[in-house]
Order: sequence, then structure tokens, then C-alpha cells
Amino acid sequence: MQRTCPACSARLDPQAQTCPQCGATLAAGGANEGTEIGPVDQTVRNNAVAAHLSTFAGLVVPFGSVIGPLAVWLTRRHRDPFIDQAGREALNFGISIAIYGSVLLVAALMLVGIPLLVVGVIAWVVLASLAAVKASQARPTGTR
Repeated sequence: MQRTCPACSARLDPQAQTCPQCGATLAAGGANEGTEIGPVDQTVRNNAVAAHLSTFAGLVVPFGSVIGPLAVWLTRRHRDPFIDQAGREALNFGISIAIYGSVLLVAALMLVGIPLLVVGVIAWVVLASLAAVKASQARPTGTR
């Protein structure tokens, strides 16, 4: 993982002693490595929410659950580490949904997987909505 400034969340070089963006003095020994996320403003949170909600593009466009988060992540990942993390998580979820949906669609065509397809769509909506809510609260989706 890359180091980030605890004050402004800017990406840092591993050997940096001060943040080049805000000038904050950094703790020695890489104390601010990992998934720590500093203060997150409303624009950053909105972009993270957009990344998670863009998986619903799969309801309109084939493989939109991959295309939507990929578009958001590729265009906004350099703005903030929180957007980068949320975009990667949404893209991973979208790829999983595309794979599971394809398998369940084939099963539904054989009339075996219709109940599973319904459960899968409900799980998709619930999980993507929960991820968007956590992103709006500026919490990574991997936390409780």
C-alpha cells in the first residue's frame, strides 16, 4: 500500500518526511501506511458513492456492472486515495456480479435457476446499496 498524508490524504513517497501538498510533518517509521484515510470531503464521498452505484448500469446495459465502475474509477482514481479504493472495490464487485449473473442466466434458461436469479438480483441491489451508504459515511467497505 502507498503512504498517504494523514492531513490531506495525498499520496506520498516512501521516504518523504513532509507532505509536498500541505506541508504536514509525517511520523517516522511509516506510521501512516496502510488503509488509513484522513478527512474526506463531500465531493470525494460523492465520487465514491457514484462508483458503487454505477454497478446498477448492469440493469440497463449488458456488462454495465463492469463498465460503470470502470469508467468512474479510471476517470477519478487520481483525485483521492478514497476514490481509488472505492472504485477498485466497486469494480471488483461489478466483475463478480457479471460472472455470477452470467452463470445464473444460463441456469435460468434451463428453468432451474430462476429462483437463484431472483435472489442474486436482490443480493446485488442490497450489497451495492450498503456499499454506497458506507462510502457516503467515508468508511471503507471492508470495515464495520
